[in-house]
Amino acid sequence: MSRRAGWEVRSSDLLRREWFVLSGSILIVDDDPGTGRLLAVLLRHIGHEAAFVNSGRKALEYIAHHRPDLVILDVMMPGIDGLEVLRRVRENPQTADVPVVMFSALSDPDFREAVRARGANDYWVKASIDFRKLEERIDALIPPDRLSN
Repeated sequence: MSRRAGWEVRSSDLLRREWFVLSGSILIVDDDPGTGRLLAVLLRHIGHEAAFVNSGRKALEYIAHHRPDLVILDVMMPGIDGLEVLRRVRENPQTADVPVVMFSALSDPDFREAVRARGANDYWVKASIDFRKLEERIDALIPPDRLSN
């Protein structure tokens, strides 16, 4: 683990598979450290590099400097919330095409559609995410030609 500019960054070795697959760099943004770290561990287990930050401000800084292959972004956070981070990412020509998954406890279907209309690539409800299908969902969001490694 290394710490730079307030970011907790851990990288993992690429897991061996039947075919060669490059890992993707994924940023997790959540004000709950337990949730963020657990998701990072799971992502590393399936072969991705994962970084975790705990605020919208840190997320915007990280995205600008590292341009991850995918951002998993909590909706409800103090300060700059996930919807504002999403808006700024989409408005910036340098980051507009970075896939963003909103990750929230809110399960309202109307809210989910409203978030997608704002530019989110997907919406995952924290309580109902199927971790067995996590790899499949991530692979669909990060095509091989977008991988940073």
